[in-house]
Amino acid sequence: MNRLDKNLLIYLPVSAVPIAGSTIYSVISINKLRDFIESLPYVFLGIPVSLLTSAAITFEYFKQLFYISFIVVIITPLIASFVISRTYENVEVVPNEYYIEITLKVPISYSQFSDPNVLFDKVFNKALKKMKNPYYYYKLRSLGSCSNLRVEVHEDRIVLRKRCGDTIVEINLTNKDEAYMKVSISY
Repeated sequence: MNRLDKNLLIYLPVSAVPIAGSTIYSVISINKLRDFIESLPYVFLGIPVSLLTSAAITFEYFKQLFYISFIVVIITPLIASFVISRTYENVEVVPNEYYIEITLKVPISYSQFSDPNVLFDKVFNKALKKMKNPYYYYKLRSLGSCSNLRVEVHEDRIVLRKRCGDTIVEINLTNKDEAYMKVSISY
């Protein structure tokens, strides 16, 4: 199990706002993580806190809206997280006469990784989740058992590259929260 980000846990008291707190906390977490699956633990942490405060307020003042507030507190953060995460989906496929080039932006905080192989696997697996086309997905899935990882360190970026036959995966790390992945597959 991955450890939770302490910077996001600082915002957990925001979810104590009645009715809207869990949605606000889920929006904060999805904007930071930019991945729906990774933000779910934070969403599920915010829902009980918001349920308690919402139950106290609605039971005391708006008894007829008691069940509606429960539904809003539970469903709205999940919907908001999913919708916002879709805006960060950015897979671009560009074919030319020799190969197909797939580019992705993968959100990741890579300052915690010291081994480039682990970093490559983490970015690669996150990018693989975004692949919707089954051909590309299965083609890239077989890349795990191919050549060794090549690491190039430049002044402004780090490039991780792996080759498997006619497929080349290149990950450019330029800043601390996003990796650019480019896959070239020949026909």
